[in-house]
Amino acid sequence: MRLIFCGEDGFSAQVLESLILDNHEVLGVFCPLYDNNIYARLNLICKKHYIDFYRINDINSSTIEKIIRALDPDLIVVCHFEKILKKNIIDLPHYGCINLHPSLLPKYRGLSPQHWPIINGDDETGITVHFINEGIDTGPIIVQKKIKIAPDMYVADLQMKMLGIYKYIVKDAVKLLRDDRIKPSSQYASNGSYYGKLKENQCNINLEDSYIKAYNLIRGVSEPYLGARLHSYQIWKASLATKELNEKIRSRYDINDLYFDDELGALIKFNDGNLIVKKYNTINK
Repeated sequence: MRLIFCGEDGFSAQVLESLILDNHEVLGVFCPLYDNNIYARLNLICKKHYIDFYRINDINSSTIEKIIRALDPDLIVVCHFEKILKKNIIDLPHYGCINLHPSLLPKYRGLSPQHWPIINGDDETGITVHFINEGIDTGPIIVQKKIKIAPDMYVADLQMKMLGIYKYIVKDAVKLLRDDRIKPSSQYASNGSYYGKLKENQCNINLEDSYIKAYNLIRGVSEPYLGARLHSYQIWKASLATKELNEKIRSRYDINDLYFDDELGALIKFNDGNLIVKKYNTINK
């Protein structure tokens, strides 16, 4: 197939590479003009394979529309692209536009979908490839792959599992589309959820919450992201205190707080249990 690809980071680079290796003709790659270098891997792949690489301000502009129209793609593939395609672009390719979204749609539409299932204590998540329509992650589903979330899984661990699936799921979806072997399933808004981009104030540990809720937050916002916040500290890694440790902590401390114990090390006390802090640092202000 003749493809246009829209992405912006190392995750999307894996998908782009899988499509190239599957002998699709990539006509051009479009990447937002951010003030960072997360696009570097995409750019390197394009240079290696002599693919035009466009860093753009507005994917829906008349200038970009003219470029895409002239390229005449069969399909636009989108992955980790934090821009919304509008109807003028969606209608251009012969087969439409498809997107990889790292959740089990219709759950966790929107941004930061790799974080929220862990934060919310879900035991599974997944990856969806779906058609793009004028909504946000609301188009018909082509294919999904489930992923088990282990109780001790951190966001970086989840992303590594997802990365392995990225290497084939979009390629497989394109093959199904090309061979006319798909029966897309509609999404229903009543079954779904939407989340915005993870913000710093959403990473604050509430000492009146359950210790499990705090533990899930720590796992969901850990490295390489914002880290859970408590007082002037970023908490990167923690474990659940054992029954024996819980008894020691209850005997020593009455108030819910972060403590640096000579015997037990750093710990956080909650009403219903305690966390042993394995990795932390002070917040640079």
